[in-house]
Amino acid sequence: MGHVPTTTITRVRIATALIVCASVALVLAARARAQEGQAIALDRLRPVDTSSPRDTLRNFLDHFDASVAAWRAGDESARRRAASLASASLDFSEDPSRGSYIRRFEKMVMLKEVLDRIELPPYEQIPGKEQVEDKGVLRWTVPGTLIDFVKIEEGPDAGEFLVSREAVADLGRYYELAKDLPYKPTAQAGLYEELRASPGPLIPKRWIDGLPAWTKSLVFSYPVWQWATLLAMFVLAVVLVRWLFRWGRAWDDRTEAKGAGFQFGLPLALLGTIVVAALFRQGLKNAIWLFGAGYDILSFGVWAVVFGCAVTLVIVVTGRVGVALMQPREGDKRVVDPALTRLLFRLLGIVLAAFILIYAAEFLGMSIAPLVAGLGVGGLALALAIRPTLENVIGGFTLFADRPVRVGDFCRYGSDVGMVHEIGLRSTRIRSLERTLVTIPNAEFSQMKLENFAVRDTRLLRTTLQLRYETTMDQLRYLLAELRKLLLGHPMVTEVPARVRFLDFGEYSLNVEIFAYVRCQDQNTYLAIREDVLFRIADIVHQSGTDFAYPTQTVRFGRDAGLDVERGKDAEAAVRAWRESSTLPFPEFAHVERAEVEDGLDYPPEGSPGHLPRD
Repeated sequence: MGHVPTTTITRVRIATALIVCASVALVLAARARAQEGQAIALDRLRPVDTSSPRDTLRNFLDHFDASVAAWRAGDESARRRAASLASASLDFSEDPSRGSYIRRFEKMVMLKEVLDRIELPPYEQIPGKEQVEDKGVLRWTVPGTLIDFVKIEEGPDAGEFLVSREAVADLGRYYELAKDLPYKPTAQAGLYEELRASPGPLIPKRWIDGLPAWTKSLVFSYPVWQWATLLAMFVLAVVLVRWLFRWGRAWDDRTEAKGAGFQFGLPLALLGTIVVAALFRQGLKNAIWLFGAGYDILSFGVWAVVFGCAVTLVIVVTGRVGVALMQPREGDKRVVDPALTRLLFRLLGIVLAAFILIYAAEFLGMSIAPLVAGLGVGGLALALAIRPTLENVIGGFTLFADRPVRVGDFCRYGSDVGMVHEIGLRSTRIRSLERTLVTIPNAEFSQMKLENFAVRDTRLLRTTLQLRYETTMDQLRYLLAELRKLLLGHPMVTEVPARVRFLDFGEYSLNVEIFAYVRCQDQNTYLAIREDVLFRIADIVHQSGTDFAYPTQTVRFGRDAGLDVERGKDAEAAVRAWRESSTLPFPEFAHVERAEVEDGLDYPPEGSPGHLPRD
């Protein structure tokens, strides 16, 4: 086995450690998320009696007092359990999905603060099960407040009496109205302020109690120690994220330089950022135990970062997978066009990103119903606005379906020529002969007359020889026969249709047409073969004793040698010999003679670097 470089091993170890840390952090975040969802699950199970306003109120007060006692005793598990049972008395159905247990716990603290400042009627005067069944009670309002207990008519909570969702939404306002009222003698005074200034379960309360008094003074409703802790967490998160992206870019640069395939740097950096954001949010809830508007703002920001990174991660990964699948491999016989693969993965990334954004909007409490309604009202205007884009997208898929051209093909589009550089979602890019990039919308490009030069199996060699009128017919016959032998004998010229014909009498010449196909595709090879054939044609023309005609007037003097009489006689003698032996090659060669002359010439010709003499 070969020696593995130390730097490679180090990078693999770092990547493995990062992946393991990310996985552990995600598991911890998922576990915390599951604990948050415990309250919702317990709401569904309904382990308490909320069948009447009296039972609902008693359930809330008893279990909330138990949760406060557990909190003061340092029993976080018992606090969560009691708080979950107390939350079953409130209708949180309109809370956004991001509403965590800490937000619900704050709502319950506010409700308890309001109830501790007003006189409640005796339990006997609050409607119980009997009154609900006999009198059909559907709603009961706490005297002197707007807090009402409403019977839920439908859904999983049907038949239960809960603090109405309208009252739950306004508990912050109710607390502000009631916080200056005196407490009842049996109330727990200052509970809300005490909870807001206390740390979460991850920080022992004795640590905060041992801090100097100035660290507990309030600045914008929060103690100084919370601001300091929050700043430290934020700085640490920013440093980690910057290091992740710097490390990811470095990894991608090294991978790209070595051509090592898929680049994991940026995806891992985005995944690590999601983990850092999740840990930051856990610190807000379980370390600082932030309440109020501060928690709402920061939690919203953290989730925005998480979903933004998730969208970017999906787009980056799908795009890079599409590019990786386009890389050619030895012995790889592709059925699907690589450019189409990349386009499909790009579309997949856009679709997945759209689903993530829709889920994020719902998760963050943003209603998408007005957006859908707006699309219905403005559907026509939207359709007209995006019509060109849709036409280009459809045109792109048409190009992939019909395959008139593919990436890398040299083609003629309209009156111009160039090489297809890229077929994208909206447009096609052509590399022109001037080496510029021409961008054409797919809708327009797919409607053009496209001539694909790259799919040619052979190249046409066609020319017309214009011979002098002094040429005799036997000379012409000799010339035609030799030219046909040339085409049949040339290994780079196809046998069918290798055609040489006396075409017509021109104004100043006898016209002979040469029509054949050359076995090549690219332009350079074609020009080389054409050049060789034309050289041989010129030699045969001169060998036959004739010459090319020119559209000029010729003034002859006595010293003009005129045509080569001796060679003309040799050509005529050869034709007479063909007649006498019944081998005159008109209109075609005999099969035996044709087989003798096929591929009989040397190509490249003698004297060329690649010349190989025939045996």
